Amino acid sequence: LETCSQLDGDGVFEGKYKTTGSILIRNKFIGELSADQIIVDENGVFEGTLKSSELIISGNVSGKINTDNVVIMENGVISGDILYKQIAVFEGGIINVAGMKRIENKDEKVVDILHKVVE
Repeated sequence: LETCSQLDGDGVFEGKYKTTGSILIRNKFIGELSADQIIVDENGVFEGTLKSSELIISGNVSGKINTDNVVIMENGVISGDILYKQIAVFEGGIINVAGMKRIENKDEKVVDILHKVVE
């Protein structure tokens, strides 16, 4: 990782955070987050609006998610509205969403693929 910011400990961050590079969340983040790569550790919790090129979830993510690539690991949980280009879910990962849309090709045509809760 070129540039990596970390939020760890048992604290709670509330507000907006924008960075190039990567951010690792090991605590609770509430608000708006934008980064090239966002990693939510198994103890990490994100609630709010998230935008990234790559999102790796081992903890819990909920809210409005806009990412090119999302990977939901074995213990990862994602809920809310998701807009993505590619998704990978490992066995044990949970998707619990109100709406899920995939962006198709370079023209970014949005394809609605899910309207119900999937676990």
